[in-house]
Amino acid sequence: MDHTDPQLAEASAGVSAYRLLSPGLQTVGLRTHQARYDNLGEARFPRPAEEFVVASRFAPWDREAQLSGADYFGDVMATALSVIDHETVAAADAVELPPPVEVSLPLDEAVARRRSVRRYTGDPVALAELGTMIRFGGGVTGEADGELMRGGTTTYRFRAVPSGGGLYPVEIHVAALDVPELPVGTYRYSPVEDVLVRTGDRATVDRLRESFAIPGGIISVESAAAVVLLVARPWRSMRKYGPRGMRFVLHECGGIAQNMHLTATGFGLGTTDCSSYVDDLANEALGLDGVLSFLAHTIFVGWPG
Repeated sequence: MDHTDPQLAEASAGVSAYRLLSPGLQTVGLRTHQARYDNLGEARFPRPAEEFVVASRFAPWDREAQLSGADYFGDVMATALSVIDHETVAAADAVELPPPVEVSLPLDEAVARRRSVRRYTGDPVALAELGTMIRFGGGVTGEADGELMRGGTTTYRFRAVPSGGGLYPVEIHVAALDVPELPVGTYRYSPVEDVLVRTGDRATVDRLRESFAIPGGIISVESAAAVVLLVARPWRSMRKYGPRGMRFVLHECGGIAQNMHLTATGFGLGTTDCSSYVDDLANEALGLDGVLSFLAHTIFVGWPG
């Protein structure tokens, strides 16, 4: 008896209809991702994604990794971690955030309702709501004292997102497109000071917009009120964890993004993740070198259209 799903059979036939049959991938000038997949047995071409997975593995005999991590348990690094991201911000560049807005929607309902929203009405989003999203994404939520080996204590600050070793290698930036309390521009969130720090003007936003390469206008970029920008500084994590630290960078981006999506859902706002940007153009617009600091992820924010 034939139990083959007709739709599955049709899809399989469709894929097979254009599958490349060639002596090797080296004979193809234009190598699509599908072509690479169909020729995984070809060993002469680089496979950077898999190489990253292998390079970031942890082994119990890796003494270099163990020694690097042990350095972080002494008083010097314990003290350094207690002041991480503490900074003096010039008053002229700082924007105070209004008190957070209460999210009345229960968590289980927010999880059930969350959907990616790509079309927006063009209405502005208030700084109070955007600021609450930012705080819930990576704001300071608690403090605790830790004892030092030489005596005395130091204060640690905990945040809304989990971070490998408490190193927080991901910064939250925002491009304000239509936030009444903010001039159009880019801003960086300072979590310890709980303020936004202006980093760019309208020209910066225009260059950032030009870096998005969204096919078919799937996301209504022009009608969004803001774009959250997650900027990674991987060596803050890799200094301790080596290549595995890059995994923690990606974990942290995911945690921040999900917290923001659920908060936005609680407000009735629409959000969507977006990685359709030309990295070199986006990093250049934000003044990032693209390696030691780079744009890792973006989230569009607006009222659902």
